[in-house]
Amino acid sequence: MEQQRKSYQEKAHKSLDDLFANLDTLEAKLREAGKEFSDGMEQNIADMKVEGEKLKGKFKEMCDSNSDSWTEVRNGFEQAATTLREAFSKAWKNTQEK
Repeated sequence: MEQQRKSYQEKAHKSLDDLFANLDTLEAKLREAGKEFSDGMEQNIADMKVEGEKLKGKFKEMCDSNSDSWTEVRNGFEQAATTLREAFSKAWKNTQEK
């Protein structure tokens, strides 16, 4: 059980790193596209970064949780990560359509 937990935490950490790298890429792409395009998306990126910071908090909580609450905390992390991934995918898709 402990090995599965550790493996999941490593995977979750990589997922966090990937999400933040993708946000940085999206932000750079929007800046290159010009001000008229980035005005509408700038707030979306800021919101995603706030959600990303909350996700980091959930990750820390997950890593620090005891085995009794770990599954519940992990599920909360998964839900928040999925929401952030979906928001990113939607924002990325919007940049591709412009």
